[in-house]
Amino acid sequence: MIGAAPQDAVYTGCFDGGWPDAPHRALRNSTLRAWEAAGRPTAPDRPGEGAVVARGADGRTWSRYQDMVPVPGMSCDLEALALYAGQSAGLVHDIAPAGRIVADIAARAAALMGRTPAP
Repeated sequence: MIGAAPQDAVYTGCFDGGWPDAPHRALRNSTLRAWEAAGRPTAPDRPGEGAVVARGADGRTWSRYQDMVPVPGMSCDLEALALYAGQSAGLVHDIAPAGRIVADIAARAAALMGRTPAP
């Protein structure tokens, strides 16, 4: 996410396992690139269809094209899972605690309000 540009969030239907016919935005990753390169075929003719790309801490497996996102405790090829993100992903430049983000927003709002003439 940190290195993503707005154009990296692709409007697609690629990750439809468990979420059929639901368009979404996801960051372009190895799964999406392979699917696009193959001409965006439908299941079961997609590259790597059914290949296990991740395993949960509980042992559950997740296949390529499923709608699952990486979560703590998962292992394997997490980059190949659905990486949902909108075009605003290009605005993310660092990782910060939520409290700091809220404080920064509040400080910026207060500064702007101080510069805005009263109605």
